[in-house]
Amino acid sequence: MKIVRYLDSGSPEWGCVSQESVFRLGGDPLNNPKRGEMAGPLKSVKLLAPCRPGKIIALGINYPGATGLTETMTEPLVFLKPGTSASGPYDDIVSPFPGKEVWGESELALVIGANNTILGYTAANDVSADNVEGWDHHLARSKAADTFCPLGPWIDTEYSPANRIIEGFQNGELVRRGNSNDRLWQDGQTVAWLSTWMTLEPWDVILTGAPTRVVPRRYLKEGDQFVVRIEGLGELRNRFRERRLQ
Repeated sequence: MKIVRYLDSGSPEWGCVSQESVFRLGGDPLNNPKRGEMAGPLKSVKLLAPCRPGKIIALGINYPGATGLTETMTEPLVFLKPGTSASGPYDDIVSPFPGKEVWGESELALVIGANNTILGYTAANDVSADNVEGWDHHLARSKAADTFCPLGPWIDTEYSPANRIIEGFQNGELVRRGNSNDRLWQDGQTVAWLSTWMTLEPWDVILTGAPTRVVPRRYLKEGDQFVVRIEGLGELRNRFRERRLQ
């Protein structure tokens, strides 16, 4: 099932996608949800982030060639993004840091279900900004702003993450590309390891790392579009803009 959240008369609702249509979802979306009546064609429904994560846990180094990777690493490097950084698959990325360089990172993400199971998979963009004030930790404000984690377009509960191409495009130019099989830590390992020192809750999201850049880093400029495309899962399309000071 492809689980979505969408706007219905201004209110968020659970739904599922089938044959280019969105259907209402009955019951508990975590436990045997049921497809209901059609809500509308997919192209005309406003999709939101497919869940509201309590927290977003990100792997910083999980592909060969990643910046900072050393032969002595025996466990993943992780950092946290707040759940409030999540945004919809086609929403704007809005930087609150005027003049700071911002870039996108294409990532395969998993969503936690009940009892530390993997509910399904979704696409993610781990948006990042340069160190905000020169003294702030790079992985704090620079990754935590609202809209800095587009997710979607859905959570696919039947998706197989094996041998999938993960790509990122900026204004149509390929900037990142990798294969999910190349990840240093696979999903079961990651969930089990995190569970030894952190409580994982339903709807938590784990970003499994960005594949290596294929061109030098490209920074986002006003109006640029960043696309995350994951084989068999769908894509995100987000425009970038800077928040204007009042």
